[in-house]
Amino acid sequence: MNDNLYETNYDLWLKQQMEAVRKRDSDALDWDNLGKELKNLANFSHNLLNDYLMVVLLYLMKLAIQRTVYLDFNSEWMMNVARHRILIKKLIQQYPNTLDSYLHQAITPIYEDVLELLILEKDWTRNKTYDYPKFCPFTIEQILDKNFFPNDQRIALLDNEVSDSEITNNA
Repeated sequence: MNDNLYETNYDLWLKQQMEAVRKRDSDALDWDNLGKELKNLANFSHNLLNDYLMVVLLYLMKLAIQRTVYLDFNSEWMMNVARHRILIKKLIQQYPNTLDSYLHQAITPIYEDVLELLILEKDWTRNKTYDYPKFCPFTIEQILDKNFFPNDQRIALLDNEVSDSEITNNA
C-alpha cells in the first residue's frame, strides 16, 4: 500500500502505521512492510544483547588470562565489564519475556566469537600468545554479577591483606 513511502520517508510511514493501528484501521496498514519491521524489532533486542555480552565476555577473559601482563588496563577492562552489565540488565528489564530465555542459548556462540577475537591478540613484547579455554569458563550468574571479576585484586586485598606494592612487585 505505502511501499513508496516506506522506502522514501520512513518516519512518515511509521507515523501513519502507528495511527492506523491506534484507529484499528486494518485497510490502512502496510502489512508486508509491517511484517519486515516486526521481524527486525524481534532481532534488535537479541543483536543488542549479543553485542553487550560479547564485550563482557571479552573483557572477563582478558581479566582472567592477561591480568598480570597488562595491569595498566585492568581498571579500564573492569569499567567496560561493569558498563555492559548495566546495559544488559536494562535490556533484559525492557524485554524480559524474550531475553531471559535467549540469554542462556546465546552464551556459547558469543563465546566462540570472543575466542576468535582473543586469538588475534598477542603479547608482542614477550612474543607470547595466550591459551584460552575452549568453552566459556563463566556461569551466567558470574557474567551478570556486578561484583564478579576473575582474579579480582580487590578480593585478593581483602582475603589476603596484600598491599598495592606487593601486587605491583609480584606482577
